[in-house]
Amino acid sequence: MLFLVSGFVIITGIIQLSNNKRASLLPERSSDAINEFQARNSSVSLISTAIEKLTIDNEWDGTISGNKVLPGTSTLTLYDADSDYYPEGITVGAGGWDGYKVLLYSVAEYEGTKVITEVMMRRDSFSKYSYFSDVERSSTGGNIYFYSGDEISGPIHTNGTFRISGTPTFYGNVSSPNMWEGRNASGDAPDFQSTTDFNAQTRSLPSSSQIATLKATARASGLSFTNPIDVTFQSDGSATISEYNWGRRRWDSSRNYTAAQHNGIITSSDLTFVKGVVSGNITLHSERDIKIMGDLEYNVSPQTDPASNDLLGLVSEKNVIVDDNAHSYQGSSDLTIQASIMAMGSSFTVEDYNSRGFRGNINLLGGIIQKNRGPVGTFGGWSGSTGYSKNYEYDDRLRSAIPPHFPRESVFSILSWKDRVAQSY
Repeated sequence: MLFLVSGFVIITGIIQLSNNKRASLLPERSSDAINEFQARNSSVSLISTAIEKLTIDNEWDGTISGNKVLPGTSTLTLYDADSDYYPEGITVGAGGWDGYKVLLYSVAEYEGTKVITEVMMRRDSFSKYSYFSDVERSSTGGNIYFYSGDEISGPIHTNGTFRISGTPTFYGNVSSPNMWEGRNASGDAPDFQSTTDFNAQTRSLPSSSQIATLKATARASGLSFTNPIDVTFQSDGSATISEYNWGRRRWDSSRNYTAAQHNGIITSSDLTFVKGVVSGNITLHSERDIKIMGDLEYNVSPQTDPASNDLLGLVSEKNVIVDDNAHSYQGSSDLTIQASIMAMGSSFTVEDYNSRGFRGNINLLGGIIQKNRGPVGTFGGWSGSTGYSKNYEYDDRLRSAIPPHFPRESVFSILSWKDRVAQSY
């Protein structure tokens, strides 16, 4: 019994000593937690302010001090590809620095506790979208709908309002500043397999300065034309190009330009025709319409070889139009298009889409970015179907791979967010 009582007294003493020690540490630990909380709040507040500045002005470049409005001391500095130096230990991420990445580096200190927050941001390329529209109406003002049976993969966005008839399926993220609208009084039920955001920020089409940079790059290191051109891409990476001679009113003899000569970027200030087999990473731009005259396909299809490096961007300041005979280029009733397509002036559409009968499928691998949603066919009318049916598949490589100098969004996306306690004393 004496041993039991003695043991109980000893254990009770140890517990009491431990409790006393814990009680003495609680104020210190509580104080450290408060200091860290205050420092982190100040650091993150500066990050939020900088993001707002970048939203208003993509070219903002400077520092912010929170010393007069936030507890403790705090400073934020923006770093980019042109900075003279960088903080030690930062991680730029895949691809290194380019003209579209910025690092927001915020340091805040409160009562001896220092917190550093690093946020790497980038202006994404429009090529990341499987579907993008500024307005969900045709250029003539008519509504265009997603119908039952439509299946859309990859990220899609409109600055307008998605219109739904039936039960289309969306596999990627769907965003718009406006809630979708149904065509019928009931029965319209889109199947959203991923995330949705119907309170999203409006995303403006590219600025004229971006297009000017693209054209200047073509003049300096690619190919630049002032007349209409007819481009046929070749499987060896070259491009066979014929230029229209206004003086003679005929097409000049075609010339083959090697991959090293066009350097991945071709531009014309006039109408541009295109078809062929794409090898390499290429952007074709026109100040006017781009007309697809036949199949446009990759030399190595990513559908069979995900490691394919073949990538095409089509950028028109007007329309991208499928020629009414494009489906017969290789004797098929269907048309293959593998590219990220941008129609800044109006739409991606089909010539004579509402006449001349049904022409098969448009088998598209890539994405469509357009000002107004363009029609490619009609279905179920009294005269039967016309134009094409859609067989669109997103090229998953476009989430990170970008055609040369393809236009960028005005908003920034967050690539990484890190914060850490750097000092406490």
